[in-house]
Amino acid sequence: MFKLQEKSILIISNEPWGDIWYSKHNWAYELSKKNKVFFVNSPRRWRFKNLFYNEVSIETYSDNLKIINYNNRLPLTRFELIFQLNEKIIAKAILKSLKKGSTKNLIFWSFDPYRFSSPKLFKPERSIFFRVDKFLLLKRERTLLSNVDGLIVTAEVLLKHTSSKRHLILSHGISEEEFTPSNKIEYDSGYLLYVGNIDYRMDILLLKKLLIEFPDETFLFIGRVVETDNETFKDIFYRDKYKNITVHGIEHFKKLKNYVYNSKACLAPMDISIDGNEIHHHKSLQYLAMGKPIISPVFNDEINKDEFILGYKNSEEAIQILRNFDNNETPAVIENRINFAKQFIYSNLIKKVETFLN
Repeated sequence: MFKLQEKSILIISNEPWGDIWYSKHNWAYELSKKNKVFFVNSPRRWRFKNLFYNEVSIETYSDNLKIINYNNRLPLTRFELIFQLNEKIIAKAILKSLKKGSTKNLIFWSFDPYRFSSPKLFKPERSIFFRVDKFLLLKRERTLLSNVDGLIVTAEVLLKHTSSKRHLILSHGISEEEFTPSNKIEYDSGYLLYVGNIDYRMDILLLKKLLIEFPDETFLFIGRVVETDNETFKDIFYRDKYKNITVHGIEHFKKLKNYVYNSKACLAPMDISIDGNEIHHHKSLQYLAMGKPIISPVFNDEINKDEFILGYKNSEEAIQILRNFDNNETPAVIENRINFAKQFIYSNLIKKVETFLN
């Protein structure tokens, strides 16, 4: 029977390694507990000098987790042949940079729909494309789909237009480490928490209504603020118009559980009219792992079940839920949320991947 344990895993990521973690970072971290993992960042900006040599550098995150940085040898153009030649050169350079033995039983595991659409360049034992975002299905992604051994998606809607006969629907995961807080934080407990990117995808009008309707509550927002042209957004996150919101900024993923633990409830005020926003909220399992109620629109993935998520369909429902949720908080309700989240620990998901790859 096929096992992932003790394999070398090459993870292709379209998001750089850093304090902000998405699915690819969490999978890399969890897989590195029993495997050698090489996390390949997207390339740095091309420069003319890149024509003359390959620069591949390897950073160490832990004994089993290495971060690979590289430069494209050739400038990327609309000519596919140049694209393919560049990737052939880069793949060869990456393999050469790895220690001998690391390329045996190699697993190609890509989260990037646009790079390395030919996994065979790395001579892997198995190849996977993990589709977690609803992007427009372009030619290179279609090529990648035709070349991998299997497709994994986090929600059924992500199978649309893929024509993939060999696929696995797999929810987002949660680390066993996320169920126990580890450090004290600088805020008093009892705030309403949001964790994630703070940008145009949020329901800004709803957020404004909540800030006005609950002036005595403290709203704590943790994440990267990406400015938009929306004036209400600027009022909230730049002009300090509302005194009951604190914008903490970016925090390392592994410290987020401490902020979740000290919250009274967690928010996911996403605008689900924006394509892709309706699928899931990446932090839902982190919230549930601490037993916290989640006040959010109704998403499509299997994590967002009515019995665990306090879902609303409009701003009036959201306000009513926020006003009354505390009346239903009991030890049994909290424990049920935690136990539900435990179904999605990575060790369970890894077993499903192994069965799929058989």
